[in-house]
Amino acid sequence: MAINALLVTRIKGLAEALAGAGLDGIEIQRTQDPLATAAAIGSAEIILADPELVAPYLEGAAALQWLQSTYAGVESLFRDSPRRDYRLTRIKGLFGPQMAEYVLGQILARERHMLAFSGRQQEKKWQPEPHRQLIELTMGILGAGDIGGSVAQAARLFGMTVWGLRTRPGPVAGIDRVMTPDQLDEFLAGADYLVNLLPSTPATAGLLSGDRLKACKPGAVLINIGRGDIIDEAALIRAIEQGWLEGAVLDVFGQEPLPARSPLWGLPGVTITPHVAAISFAADVAAIFAGNLSRYLGGEPLLHQVDWERGY
Repeated sequence: MAINALLVTRIKGLAEALAGAGLDGIEIQRTQDPLATAAAIGSAEIILADPELVAPYLEGAAALQWLQSTYAGVESLFRDSPRRDYRLTRIKGLFGPQMAEYVLGQILARERHMLAFSGRQQEKKWQPEPHRQLIELTMGILGAGDIGGSVAQAARLFGMTVWGLRTRPGPVAGIDRVMTPDQLDEFLAGADYLVNLLPSTPATAGLLSGDRLKACKPGAVLINIGRGDIIDEAALIRAIEQGWLEGAVLDVFGQEPLPARSPLWGLPGVTITPHVAAISFAADVAAIFAGNLSRYLGGEPLLHQVDWERGY
């Protein structure tokens, strides 16, 4: 008898990608509205889902053994559900190149004044601007894991010095200097660009809030593509208004979509994007799920399993 599985996702083409993946041993039902999800979740042994779409219904998932997230981030499953009695796996190893493209694209656009030149083109105004070379600059990466390694590799191709902040000390390939959270002020003081890649955990929430960014190097820019709760909105606004940061590139927020009333929309030096630094592509998610399904059916350890204690 086939295992019951449930697909709950907004990812376009994922159902079709799964159908073409030749998955044996399971029968997948897709739900696209809350009522259908609530009705179907009780019999599902396996769930493949966008975390925020399924978290409110997990109390009714009586048969659940394994949940495969379609995202790297799984904080909504911690926040919106008390259950910890199933295996949770996440997407890993796919987002590094996308994140690296985003980060270096934003840095190059800022350093080479691309937005200013675009505006002057509309005005038919010829006005050069001096720029810095990236070889002169230091990038500080908060969260020096697999995604951080991809970002570091891209930065080093442009000659940037790269520092990494992580819980565990010791060298990391592609990173010139690794520091630990007890060295955070020193880390902030040395980076021209701060790139946050940290997951949302009790240890990382609010890490840069309060007056922490007062320690930043003059002219520093924060690029946040990790999680929005590393810094609260009031602290970020204060840091820019006080000159602790020259600006920020923000792709993630504590509340998404970012409310129209937020002062961040019009704050000088701030670039806002709608959580698009990296997205889950259907074919990639289907391939990871297929690989883990084979392991699940064979009684083998699953790849990228989340540690409930650490939060990722």
